Amino acid sequence: MKQFFCALLLCFSITALAQIPYGSNPKVGKRIQVGDISMYYETYGKGEPLILLHGGYGSSEMMGGMIAAFSKKYQVIAVDSRSQGRTTDSDEKELTYAQMALDVNGFMDLLKLKKAKIVGWSDGGNIALELALVHPEKIEKAVILGANFLGESKGVFLKMDTTWKMNPNDPLYAKIKKPISQYFSTYERLAPDKSKIASSKKKVTDNAFNNPNITLAQLNSIQVPFLVMAGDHDMFTIDHTIALYKNLPQASLYIVPDATHASPYEEPELVHSEILRYLGKKYRRLDAFYFWR
Repeated sequence: MKQFFCALLLCFSITALAQIPYGSNPKVGKRIQVGDISMYYETYGKGEPLILLHGGYGSSEMMGGMIAAFSKKYQVIAVDSRSQGRTTDSDEKELTYAQMALDVNGFMDLLKLKKAKIVGWSDGGNIALELALVHPEKIEKAVILGANFLGESKGVFLKMDTTWKMNPNDPLYAKIKKPISQYFSTYERLAPDKSKIASSKKKVTDNAFNNPNITLAQLNSIQVPFLVMAGDHDMFTIDHTIALYKNLPQASLYIVPDATHASPYEEPELVHSEILRYLGKKYRRLDAFYFWR
């Protein structure tokens, strides 16, 4: 009987966890004025602070799986970036990753966070790189997934094969259908000012096309440990990902097999476990020949 009740309790706990609307949770959602924007964020768990930065056109809803996995060990703070999700847009004509990095810095100051670990997916990874350039003291360690240090206009995109597409019955489609559908409806559902949706989307699009513009010399100046992650079929070329890894002095590399830019949706267990492994240990430089010396 005791085993039955324990199993029942576990079932209820799992069901409750699955029903938490991460990124759209009115019970924990808060706002804070950061410069000229009202930034939306949610906090879960206890421990060392871990800031999650979502991808372009999205919101912290994208990071729901990570929130559930990481909040068991860390105090996870998931934010909506400027002009996206529930965070307001400003009157500025241009949006840049550099500005969004300053937003994160200001946000941390207001929450009195001297230092945090950061996980950024796609545009969120670009923001983490920009933050490391101007305020490296704020980052203990960073994980970036599908990030790029040059804008899309610089030819960093993988060329699309227009002669072939996957079978629509492939189980991968079913696996990512729900989160991708949620992602593509983000603006229409969450934007605090619906009249600015079109202009906000254009800002995000223009930013991704033109930015970032981080030089190799700048990458080499970053003295912050980074884990560079990407799917082996990511939409950014593998050469670009390798260049990012090679030019960050304290970088580690993890390529998610059989995955695309959407690897956290496609291989969540693999991605989450690797991030937790990396964040849980101190960075050390490895001698490639130490075992021969």
